[in-house]
Amino acid sequence: MEDTVSETTMSKTTSGEANKQPVEKPSRSVIAKNSGLKKCFSALVDRKQVNLDLEVLNLMLKRELQIPLNKLDPELATILPYMVVHYVKSWPGWQRSVEYYSGKTSFKAWYEKFYKYITLKLSQVVELHYGQAQAEIRKKRFELYAEKIATKKICNRNSQTDSLAPKGFAPFTIEVTGKPLLLNTIVFTDTSEGDILLKQHSVLDWDQNIAENITVRQIITWPNVGVHLSSPVFSFSRKNLHEIARHISVVGTALPNLHPKLIEEIGIIDQAEERQVYTLDYLRRMLTDLLAAFSCVIKSKPVIDAFQVIFDEFLADIEEINVLVNEKVTMASNTFVLFNIGGHLYFRNKKLSKGAASRDDVGYTELVIPRMETSLIHFASSSKFKNYFNQLRNFDPSSPDNDPSLVPQISFSCNFCMDSFETLDLLVAHLSELHKMEPAMLCAKCKRSLSPFHLARSRWGHSCLKR
Repeated sequence: MEDTVSETTMSKTTSGEANKQPVEKPSRSVIAKNSGLKKCFSALVDRKQVNLDLEVLNLMLKRELQIPLNKLDPELATILPYMVVHYVKSWPGWQRSVEYYSGKTSFKAWYEKFYKYITLKLSQVVELHYGQAQAEIRKKRFELYAEKIATKKICNRNSQTDSLAPKGFAPFTIEVTGKPLLLNTIVFTDTSEGDILLKQHSVLDWDQNIAENITVRQIITWPNVGVHLSSPVFSFSRKNLHEIARHISVVGTALPNLHPKLIEEIGIIDQAEERQVYTLDYLRRMLTDLLAAFSCVIKSKPVIDAFQVIFDEFLADIEEINVLVNEKVTMASNTFVLFNIGGHLYFRNKKLSKGAASRDDVGYTELVIPRMETSLIHFASSSKFKNYFNQLRNFDPSSPDNDPSLVPQISFSCNFCMDSFETLDLLVAHLSELHKMEPAMLCAKCKRSLSPFHLARSRWGHSCLKR
């Protein structure tokens, strides 16, 4: 087949009695009439020859098979019409046509099976990587198109291996999922036979000194940790959503040239709610007054100190995001911002070598982009704040008339496991038992090795001396 092919002729006769029937040669009106997939199927069932050009096949893909050709790789979109022809001709249901002609199966039921088969096969083609798709093409004698398609064209665009590995690597994906306890200890090694093995290193336990001395500031900036505060006048959340992109390559291969954006996404939390913009200075003043009011109800100094740290980190997020309105740093209510906290990119190289290291050894790299999602869920007017302050100052926990919902609530979460914790101690126990210790990582610029314990303390930034 050539690029200039105007028609693709598809002919199918059913088994049994159908083989004895003469095939009708369609007129132009028949071609137009049978331009849809269902009409095409009906014509084949009636033992008619159907002519379909590329335009008609593309309309089938877009309208009936719901495949967004304009969003696919152009080379993949070029192949799909021919794959439709192939799968229509090779549908196993044709071998059971006697069930339809004998009345055991209705046209509707038979077509539904046909349609499901075609959609399933095409979705597999769309999701297949090039090597598999290429084999399908060769098998059905589409060599000419296969030669025109570069290996790197058809692949999963969400694949970490494809998007991060240096160009020229094979277009296959290795996907490993599991708890951080597993993911933090994965390594790859090669064998004398040339195979690549996936292994697990020994578990890196939390040092007792770290578990006992980690601060509130560090733990709420730890990978996968979230902190959430709610009160009648002010609610917000902070979620550490660090992105870890993993790939394997030959030892010594350069890192992908990634440049994370400071702000990756800004969005509205609830479309039905209004938004209001506040300056950082105003938020800081109101939260200072709010903390003073909290101290009228919360008598524990460590708890008040924890609130202070959480407020400080929330305000530091807004300052780092640096959204300016009239040259003033601002944050809007009912809004979330996902940003690269600290503005750095880190990586870890893992190698389980046998004998002397070689540039032919397999290397396993984890690229870490520290990301924080900060959300200002609700922020009341100044009059409501003042009224709330007065309620807190007069709050008597022993009185049955007091509303317990007035007391601010704070909780913590593991954004990986989707678990919630009422206290920091429970969260630290969860991390130390199920996630274990995060391995150290290197700055992508200066190659300095830094521990997560250090990076969490400095909001994932450091004094980087770029080489």
